[in-house]
Amino acid sequence: MNYLASKITLLALLFSSIASAQSSCNPLSATSCSPDKALGTSISDSFDEESQYFHNITHVGSITYSDSGVAMTLAEQGDNPTIQSDFYIMYGKVEVVLKAANGTGIVSSFYLQSDDLDEIDIEWFGGDTTQFQSNYFSKGNTTTHDRGEYHGVSTPQDTFHNYTIDWAMDKTTWYLDGSSVRVLENSTSEGYPQSPMFIKFGIWAGGDPELDEEGTIEWAGGETDYSQGPFTMYIEKVIVTDYSTGSQYSYSDQSGSWESIEATDGEVYGRYEKAQVEFAELTNGESLSSDDDTTSVSSATSSTLSRSTASSSVESSSSSTTTISSTLKSSTSKKSAATTSSRTGTSSSVKKTSTTTPSTKSETYKSTSSATSNEVTSTVTESSSSATKSASSTSSSLTSTASVQEGSGSGNHSKLNFLEAITAYIIITFSIIY
Repeated sequence: MNYLASKITLLALLFSSIASAQSSCNPLSATSCSPDKALGTSISDSFDEESQYFHNITHVGSITYSDSGVAMTLAEQGDNPTIQSDFYIMYGKVEVVLKAANGTGIVSSFYLQSDDLDEIDIEWFGGDTTQFQSNYFSKGNTTTHDRGEYHGVSTPQDTFHNYTIDWAMDKTTWYLDGSSVRVLENSTSEGYPQSPMFIKFGIWAGGDPELDEEGTIEWAGGETDYSQGPFTMYIEKVIVTDYSTGSQYSYSDQSGSWESIEATDGEVYGRYEKAQVEFAELTNGESLSSDDDTTSVSSATSSTLSRSTASSSVESSSSSTTTISSTLKSSTSKKSAATTSSRTGTSSSVKKTSTTTPSTKSETYKSTSSATSNEVTSTVTESSSSATKSASSTSSSLTSTASVQEGSGSGNHSKLNFLEAITAYIIITFSIIY
């Protein structure tokens, strides 16, 4: 227990000094600090390219983006690759899928921090494969050192895990892979974080042999051997939701209380319920609900209906063609071969299929894209043309039959058959035209 307390104490001292150095304008001691840019919504970032939400603030060490996420690499003494959000949240939830760096004395960190040094942390030590640490600070106060706690985790340097900080007005909850591992009530006597915070991810060598901070190397797990590097921390994805609304957050006085925080064009803690819905959507891999999404769905539906209507028109035209063909077949001799042809539009690639029956050969061309009204018109015209050709063929057949019968010596009967053929031709022609 003494060793654990010692590590927690050293952590508090270390982060206090770092935070003090990095806070360029502390609203508790200055009256002219610039307002903080508010997130005021929910975001998800997979870091497959340089982030639009987080930027490199140290420019020492390597930060690379790929389809696997962002990799922050410490290769030599002095490297401290770190990314920081370009926004603040005023209460909110942050979830990160992360794999810590290995290496003795190497510290991977994920924390929220405010301009007046409120802080909520998670840290991993490269030589510790069984646990990680949670911690918090209020206004940079390090007079007590019992804030940190350790939590079991399986090989965080070899396995991606989901770590979440849910910072609400009444309590803060730390999660590991969806399960709560720690709850900090707002009633704590140590002070509760309650001012706008940005988000940081970084890796540094707490075991650097040249560090001056007393006990830091011990806390980090031992001296770092840079020849064993490089050491890399990986982030696959981060989801953030802000529990407040507005465009920026500012301090109305030097108390540092949440009541002193003003949200421009918004409200502190004004979107807690909505944030829960958005966070759930993003964790499920969905896009945030919006009017634009609704419009897109409506457009897609209209397009589908248009295609269905066009297809129905084509089918109706094909049906009419079939009716004409049937009329022709019934008007000709049953022994005659009947041929029908129908087409649907050919605005893109066309697939041709043929089926043959003892009395009918049917060729159908089916388009792989939707038909247009012009294509429908083309279908009717082409079908009518085919029917006319069929009628002419039938007439020729009838005329030929009459001539043969006339040559056999059956004069009057042959004349009658010839007249019947002419009559049939006229009937068929009129049926096509009208």
